[in-house]
Amino acid sequence: MLNNASILIAEDENIIAKDISKTLERLGYDVLGSVRTGEDIIAEAERLQPNLVLMDIMLEGEMSGIEAAEKIMSSFDIPVIYLTALADNGTLQKAKITEPFGYVLKPFDERMLHSSIEMGLYKHQMNKKLKERTRELEEEKIKSNQLIHNILPAAIVRELRDTGFIKPREYSMITIMFTDFQGFTEISSRLHPNELVNELNDIFKRFDSIIDSHGLEKLKTMGDSYIVAGGLPKETGDHAVKVVSAALEMHKFLDERNISSPNKWQMRSGVHSGHVVAGVVGKNKFTYDVWGNTVNIASTLEKTGRPGMVNISSVTHELIKEHFECEPYGNLTVVGNGNLNMYFVRRKFNKQP
Repeated sequence: MLNNASILIAEDENIIAKDISKTLERLGYDVLGSVRTGEDIIAEAERLQPNLVLMDIMLEGEMSGIEAAEKIMSSFDIPVIYLTALADNGTLQKAKITEPFGYVLKPFDERMLHSSIEMGLYKHQMNKKLKERTRELEEEKIKSNQLIHNILPAAIVRELRDTGFIKPREYSMITIMFTDFQGFTEISSRLHPNELVNELNDIFKRFDSIIDSHGLEKLKTMGDSYIVAGGLPKETGDHAVKVVSAALEMHKFLDERNISSPNKWQMRSGVHSGHVVAGVVGKNKFTYDVWGNTVNIASTLEKTGRPGMVNISSVTHELIKEHFECEPYGNLTVVGNGNLNMYFVRRKFNKQP
């Protein structure tokens, strides 16, 4: 028995109400009182918050016990057991719709009353635990979904959820950007580990916002390197323009940050467009990644660039030259690809409407 379980009674016959009260007290329950109408039992249930309500189906006034029970269980999460002298199918079927925690027929049997109350209290406790566990599972599911969406693109998450695996895919033309910081080793050597992580976290969080605003995919970070792709997993025709626009915003953010920051971060960035294969690798820790010569060239463009500049290949230049002012920056010898002309992106054209 629930220790000192409190019970509120709704019964329109005073003699029966008194008899039930005495029986309940003898059984060790705390009887909070009895009322005669549906309106009163609702008000008292809200005020007293009993552990259980014994509800006569037929009450005084316009509101039936069934209507009052529905309100009490839905609004206050208090279990209700029906008291009734009515055994006809119509009434019982109507009462079942409210999903009470038990029935006690009048005139009541003490053992039946006791067992019905104990069962009702136990069932309500189990329901509360089940609801709490369900809520916890839903919260865990939400957190898991948020985590996997932070790791994988939304389209890839849907494919994984629907099919259970990710099929590798070829892209004939996408754009990749690599970035890293000039003098990172020197800066990291004089910063406390916590300060270094906080610095990178502050910068990369802003980079994430810029990338998201342009509809691009952050592939990964490796130390101080930040790798971005445009045109996948959903193919778009303006992937190069979006990546270069994001690159300029990232450089602008660092320039503004360096004005007030004691640590002056100088970033190089390299951008190339071309063919890649994309897919998910790993079993326990998924990673969405891309492979191909395009990736290697973008990385090399970053390494051969200059701090504060966006270094792009001639392939990317052909895709963005109508939108950005660029200047030639020598050429890059790529094994298996010959010489590749490079360009620095100066600014975005202000096109008049």
